[in-house]
Amino acid sequence: MTSADIDEAAVEHIVAHGDRIEGPGNQGSVHVGTVGDHRVLVKAAYGNPLLGFVRRRMLRRELRAYEHMDGIVGIPHCYGLFGGRYLAIEFIDAATYRDNPPTPQGPFFDRLFGIISAIHERGVAHGDLMRKDNILVGEGEVPYLIDFGVATIYRPGFHPLNHFAHKFLWQHDYNAWLKHKYQRRFEDMTPEDAKYYRPQWIDRVASVLKQTSRKIFGRR
Repeated sequence: MTSADIDEAAVEHIVAHGDRIEGPGNQGSVHVGTVGDHRVLVKAAYGNPLLGFVRRRMLRRELRAYEHMDGIVGIPHCYGLFGGRYLAIEFIDAATYRDNPPTPQGPFFDRLFGIISAIHERGVAHGDLMRKDNILVGEGEVPYLIDFGVATIYRPGFHPLNHFAHKFLWQHDYNAWLKHKYQRRFEDMTPEDAKYYRPQWIDRVASVLKQTSRKIFGRR
């Protein structure tokens, strides 16, 4: 199915009558429905005027990221943004990394590295791969990346803030890959993998907050 097969009416029907997916929903509500023989996921940017404005901007950012990544295996196809507030994306029928962790010694992490490298070559850095919900494990332990709402897209020319943020998230993607692959046992990294690891201040802050939470609330 192509973007031409989906129109705003079909997308609005999914939002009104499709299955709603419960979750954090930082960009609004998430709905899944069928168009023809295909399952489609729709992100709907709702909220008060300020929140709705922010969420619509996030959807436009995500749309641009998908446009840069079009055709990369492991990235869902995006059908477009409709009415300025509905982002329609190919639905991937797969469990999250959190719910269905892959075999540690299997091919999953090599495949995941390939996807991350491919989006980086297109100028996109995901930026939120530490969250296991943003990585799907498909049949045969095939990885997919989803949720590009905070992604950065490299802008050629003199754009120092963009370049700084992009470089930071670019590295963050690789650190996340290594964290998942080695289950935080960075001392076990092979020399080949270790060259992709650069500790960042945000990782240290997150580690301290997590340890503090465990001490206070007894969480694992």
